[in-house]
Amino acid sequence: MPEEMAPQLIGQETAEGATEAWGEFEGRQFRDGTLRLVTRSADLVIVRTVRPSAQPPLFSDDSRSVPLKDLTECQYVTPAGSGVAASRHDSVSYHSHDGAVEWSFRHSPWADGGICSGACAETPDGRHLLAVVPGTPDDAGEYPGERCVLLESKTGQVIDETPLPTFSAFYALDAPFRQTSTFFLSAGQGQDDAYSWKVDIVDDRLHLVELASGMERVTATQHDRVLVQDVGGSWLQVRRALSDGTPHIESEVKSEDLRAERESYITGDSGFVDDSRVIAAVGEEWWTEETEHFLFDAAGLTVRHRVRYPFPVGRDPKALGDGTWITTNGDGVHRWRIVE
Repeated sequence: MPEEMAPQLIGQETAEGATEAWGEFEGRQFRDGTLRLVTRSADLVIVRTVRPSAQPPLFSDDSRSVPLKDLTECQYVTPAGSGVAASRHDSVSYHSHDGAVEWSFRHSPWADGGICSGACAETPDGRHLLAVVPGTPDDAGEYPGERCVLLESKTGQVIDETPLPTFSAFYALDAPFRQTSTFFLSAGQGQDDAYSWKVDIVDDRLHLVELASGMERVTATQHDRVLVQDVGGSWLQVRRALSDGTPHIESEVKSEDLRAERESYITGDSGFVDDSRVIAAVGEEWWTEETEHFLFDAAGLTVRHRVRYPFPVGRDPKALGDGTWITTNGDGVHRWRIVE
């Protein structure tokens, strides 16, 4: 068992619905390089921004509360303009700060049964909205797969689109870099199939590069590196982009080597704490709610420490890349850093 390390608590806030949000695709999303916590309360969606500074308070004072009358029908909500954008069962809509619909882009409905949902994200310059929507069946009724579309933020007009090889998947979008229209799109298709892409928007056109597929998915990015995690939780890899954009495996750790005394699986979304360290949650099953958090050396993915918190925290941490990470416990949101 690796040496224990007690992290320093450097910020904490109470946010109603934080734990529920933490487990949803929309609940924690990077936008323009900063982490947003998206919670729901009755017919109100609240977007909080984690401060780029590690000093308290935890959240910046520009949080927004947007009323949405049909919030239960919104599968994914994200900040856009002074309000929010929402992916619904049959549309993507853009809302002002008071919840009024500015425009709605209609599409073929997602499959019933809660087995899939879209996602959306606005570019940092506010000009475009990126969204994933269902494909349109052809004349023979054949379904071609989902679509990644680029919409104009002011009107909802389609600027560009590209087909995806996925069918009835759950999607999430992150923009971990500041002031750049680079997104990372992930898709979960059933329990054992996933895709991850890097999406660049250049001259009003979409450019997608596949980073992972099959039984693996990208969980975090930093500079020209990505963390790729086995869907079943058996291993974790650091991959670096080659000159042609394709990833090269630099290091790997297997979950079976982490805790010799019991079965282990890597769960949640592993992340880069900073340039030299990675944090990951490890449990006795890949779906377990009870986990331990481990810190790894990013260069070789060798274990540095097992994190020992002063009180219980949630299933998995969210690394911010600046030397800190976030956990939740009930409605409590906590920010931590490593004590050297």
